[in-house]
Amino acid sequence: MTQQEKVKQLASLVGERILPLIDHDYVLYGLPYYTNIGDTLIWEGTLELLKKVPFKCKGVCGWNAYPTSKIAGDNIILIQGGGYFGDVWRNGWQYVLDGIRQFKNNRIIVLPQSIHYNDESLRKKDAQYLSEFKHLIICARDQKSYDYAKSHFSNEVVLVPDMAFCIKKTYLDRWVLPSSSRVLLLKRCDKELVTDDIVIPDTNVEEHDWPTMETTTDAESRFAYVIAKLRKAQRKLPKMSSVFRKIEDDMYYRFYRKMMTSRGVSFLSSYQRIYTTRLHVLILSVILEKEVYIIDNSYGKLSACYDTWLKEVEKVGLYKKMD
Repeated sequence: MTQQEKVKQLASLVGERILPLIDHDYVLYGLPYYTNIGDTLIWEGTLELLKKVPFKCKGVCGWNAYPTSKIAGDNIILIQGGGYFGDVWRNGWQYVLDGIRQFKNNRIIVLPQSIHYNDESLRKKDAQYLSEFKHLIICARDQKSYDYAKSHFSNEVVLVPDMAFCIKKTYLDRWVLPSSSRVLLLKRCDKELVTDDIVIPDTNVEEHDWPTMETTTDAESRFAYVIAKLRKAQRKLPKMSSVFRKIEDDMYYRFYRKMMTSRGVSFLSSYQRIYTTRLHVLILSVILEKEVYIIDNSYGKLSACYDTWLKEVEKVGLYKKMD
């Protein structure tokens, strides 16, 4: 199967499994107001899917700024997908757990996640807590996470591809650069990296993480300056905080999101071949129809996605360590 055919198939599957669940106005919480382009791509795909929903978005929030105000009982809470369900990136998941505390009667949809716990006692605690949310639905983005959630959580669980597969290539094409003969080793620089011992069987190899994690552009610096001013104003004028927060959310939507996406697309599109330790470098490479090989992370997130959705796709393979 070609990459283009597979992306179309997976985007359709996301729609089939998510859209029927969104039957009222909704809020979209947990947005990635930080420099991980991969999470921005999830956001982009989510927005693309939500264009098909005949209901209104009644509010948004960043990953660490869940609102305390009430929402209508029939409003649906959509939680940004990703790889933070569990204890690997506990801060992000804890903000979700704390942020939904007052909404036990609302339908809550945790959009497609990889799920992993190292601490079994913490998993049991989370499972007990989420069991109190009778209308909460967990979307798992690979078979491994789905099986785990079905075994250990009492909530409804649905197997759904990553939201980034919903991004239209025509939207990304505006930022595509001509491809060169260079080869990219995308090596993450955090605790999910398994080993530094990665030898690529190619010449002209360049090693990087996402560009936003290595350098900051002038535009990004200016944006950060404005956001800092807004947050300072919120602290000085707490009665106006909701106004300032709405401006901040709007700026992330209108400017920051596109800055992150454009850098990611321009970066990857310029390489001929890609080896990646990051899941969304894999997904974006497939959308851009690049030859790409995966190097698994610490808990099998990439291989789980590959095994569930991408095994039969051309120009996508597993990295094999050289002897």
